[in-house]
Amino acid sequence: MATKERLVVIGNGMAGARFVEETVARGGSDLYDIVMFGEEPRGNYNRILLSSVLAGYHQPEDTIINGLSWYEEKGVKLYSGVKAGWIDRMGQAVYAAGGISEPYDKLVIATGSTPYIPPIDNMYDEDGFLRPGVFSFRTLEDCQAMIGHAGSASKAVVVGGGLLGLEAAKGLLERGLEVHVAHLGDYLMNSQLDAQAGAMLKQSLENLGLQIHLEKLTQPITPPFPGDPVGGLRFKDGEELECDMIVVAAGVRPNIDLAKQAGLHVQHGIVIQDDLSCRNDRNVYAIGECSQHRGKLFGLVAPLWEQARILAEQLTGENPEASFRGVRVSTKLKIMGVDLAVMGDKDPQMDDDEQVHYSEPARGVYKKLIVRNGRLAGAILLGDGLTSPNVLQAFDRGELLPDNRASLLFPGTGGVPQIDVSELAASAQICNCNGVTKGKLVQACQEGSDTLAAVCAATRAGTGCGACKPQIHAVLKFAMQQAMPEPAARESRRRSMNKIEVYKEEKNGLDVKADLPRYAVDGWETITDGDKERLKWLGVFFRRQTPGHFMMRLRIPNGISNSAQFRAIASISSDFGKDFTDITTRQQIQLRWFEIDQVQDIWDRLEPVGIVSIQTGMDNIRGIVGCPVAGLTPNELFDASPVVREYNEIFVGNREFTNLPRKFNVTITGCLDNCTHAVTQDIALTPAVKSIAGEEVKGFNVTVGGKQGSGGFRPASDLDVFVLPRDAAQLCSEITLLFSDNGLREARNKSRLAFLIEEWGVDRFRQELEQRVGHPLLTSGSPVGSEAKSDHIGIHPQKEAGLNYAGLVVPVGRITAGQMLEVARLADNYGNGEVRITAEQNLIIPNVPDSLVPALEEEPLLQEFRADPSPVMRGLVSCTGIDYCHFALVDTKGLALKTSRYLEEKVDSDLPALSINWSGCPNACGNHTVADVGLLGKKARVDGNVVDAVDVFLGGKVAEALGVVTDGESSVKTLENVPCDELPETLAKVLESLKAAPVALTV
Repeated sequence: MATKERLVVIGNGMAGARFVEETVARGGSDLYDIVMFGEEPRGNYNRILLSSVLAGYHQPEDTIINGLSWYEEKGVKLYSGVKAGWIDRMGQAVYAAGGISEPYDKLVIATGSTPYIPPIDNMYDEDGFLRPGVFSFRTLEDCQAMIGHAGSASKAVVVGGGLLGLEAAKGLLERGLEVHVAHLGDYLMNSQLDAQAGAMLKQSLENLGLQIHLEKLTQPITPPFPGDPVGGLRFKDGEELECDMIVVAAGVRPNIDLAKQAGLHVQHGIVIQDDLSCRNDRNVYAIGECSQHRGKLFGLVAPLWEQARILAEQLTGENPEASFRGVRVSTKLKIMGVDLAVMGDKDPQMDDDEQVHYSEPARGVYKKLIVRNGRLAGAILLGDGLTSPNVLQAFDRGELLPDNRASLLFPGTGGVPQIDVSELAASAQICNCNGVTKGKLVQACQEGSDTLAAVCAATRAGTGCGACKPQIHAVLKFAMQQAMPEPAARESRRRSMNKIEVYKEEKNGLDVKADLPRYAVDGWETITDGDKERLKWLGVFFRRQTPGHFMMRLRIPNGISNSAQFRAIASISSDFGKDFTDITTRQQIQLRWFEIDQVQDIWDRLEPVGIVSIQTGMDNIRGIVGCPVAGLTPNELFDASPVVREYNEIFVGNREFTNLPRKFNVTITGCLDNCTHAVTQDIALTPAVKSIAGEEVKGFNVTVGGKQGSGGFRPASDLDVFVLPRDAAQLCSEITLLFSDNGLREARNKSRLAFLIEEWGVDRFRQELEQRVGHPLLTSGSPVGSEAKSDHIGIHPQKEAGLNYAGLVVPVGRITAGQMLEVARLADNYGNGEVRITAEQNLIIPNVPDSLVPALEEEPLLQEFRADPSPVMRGLVSCTGIDYCHFALVDTKGLALKTSRYLEEKVDSDLPALSINWSGCPNACGNHTVADVGLLGKKARVDGNVVDAVDVFLGGKVAEALGVVTDGESSVKTLENVPCDELPETLAKVLESLKAAPVALTV
């Protein structure tokens, strides 16, 4: 048997340990006796997770990649906690304290880097160690020491506004400290970002609670107070900043001391050749942060692991000619929840380089491309995690870009589809933090990991910053599809699926857009049954009652619109429709009566005013409901509308979210008035406060699984979760994808999230969600706000002194084109052009100055859309009804108006405001199950004749007055089969009873 060579590795960090893993995986243990020196007293761990440990999201043991037992199992001799002292290149041996010596045939130096500590006076104590209360942030010991000190500290300063400093700041902020960042540069992360991106990142992080000081040259630590290890910092400009904790994260320097001692060729790092050997010793190799290749240093994990793989291939003989030619450096990560992807050059380098910019400072979104010779030479993507996969793929492949450069920044538009993971090579890296490739993810799926949580647990993918989870999920779906059974078994499975699931398997709903030009030419009669359903993914609805004419539902997140949008919708309604539109209970607008060949024209007129119809029907996340006066009302904990926008942007056009088991309703509100029907939603985020580290923090409590149709009302379950606004949109996304992966799909009437909650129970659902997000979730906070329903009707003062909003009732939500134009005129003349839509199908004109309120009240439109409506008209809500919906059984809108006008005449107006909600079928689009008076349309046999009738549900004030026992959340069916002709008189008797003491119902 041939004698093994001896392979010695100095460094058990990210690069050295990865090299040994790669070598062992290629049979290296049969070729070499492998010896390692690891300065830290443990196995290998993931430094990228240190900020999560500092923040409390992970425990130290969660960072371990290979524990000590792994080395023993693999036959690797590890000197744990032993620092290599010197290298004898002539004798080919490594020496360490304690008489340790290890000869080598091949030596790999992977000593990484060391923290750069600026020359700041008073930084060290008299023994030469960092003063108590002053920390570097590099090792697990550093992290644990910081956690220990943070428990008694209140104010910390982080010196350094690069990636490492911001990660440290994030962890301390999560520990409840007041955190300041002092940065020498004139903008944050100046090594990776340009000035504009750095400025926008600063604003985003300040919004999250950091206090940032730029262009600060740190001078001495101010003399500590008696009994205090740290007093504060003084800057060159004379400013002082008191604190009781200092973290120095001013960058790192390659650890080259050992290489210098050994006489290796060293510049900024250990100079290596393409085969990773040192220039003046072909038996010594260097990889990782200590190495310098073609003049470049590497501080990201991707090139480090590329070096590890190449050297392992070379030394094991798998590919003796393997060489490292450098890499196109790119990374994607999250900084305090803010998505960031950077790659290549951050600024133009050549005279003919192109720049493509998109900037949206209010939302912290910044996108920049550097294009050279038609290919991507660099990019910065801030605040937009959805764009980065496409851009990263274009950069890594060096592929030619589309002529419409901007289309790359907006996946799914301009002919550029979102990234297709099936096109990625197995070697394509999905998780930068842990170096996990597509191939490893697929292998984990093949070995039985069939959920996102299981794949992440098996591979460690997604357990770092979490930015890669959408791609991991896409790879999981790809792998599951690859594992589909043979055709015969697949056909048998198809026969057991409901028809909508079959349609979705045949073709994604969004793909029907490509068929529209053909249908526009060939006519609506040629549209297949499957495509009639798929058109709903585009917001286009075939209506059986009106063959050849369609409805389009427009997405208006949080109900926030404006005069330009109203004018565009009005003109479309006049030109293509029936001169009216309907406002929905999800703060959206429905267009009617257009034909299939007019769809593209309608979209072309909506696009300039920022309206889309995509994913407003079928198995999608419907319109996100929010408080209609978010950001305006003085009675809110905070403005939650930015969270609505962020969540909306995550899923609209994103194919990850277009195959849910069933429709999905969400409300997100920070309003203290109960104005969004949270109890009936699949996800509801409602305002709450929680004490964290002694500070009262504002956020949301989370409930899940509410519904009305599909088997009746079920109130949402308390998930016992509190989430901060900055994390809320991502949490909603994870809940949605958890439902997508695990929701029941066999029967449509059992496919809502409520049924998965019933099957699993809330505790298991919460546990699965925690696995998915990768860290423990906070338990729920204290809810704030009123349980009484509110509608924001009337003229009310806004939080900004001197301004008001006018809430106007639009009877049953139907509004003509002329009325829409008038609303637009009033919004421009009396406000700032904004128009808000409520979940009760009403409108709000905000930002009306005090001086203009009297004139607004005299406008003719306010005689139709009253700000002072009668009690029975104020809360009137109605679904579409039989005229335009094939599910409806009665003319809800017509009956609702007729009945309410009768009640206005016959019932004393001295009534409390009431919600009277009409649904034309059990799907409950009119929210009849949660109203004071709920009316469910039906057909009933009366005296041998089939007539229009309703069942009457009572709740709230009416139920209380009449002695009807309810659960406090839903209405109770109290009367059945009431003919619609008799309903006005019947309801008049019911409402008159409100004035009396509670009595048994006798009507």
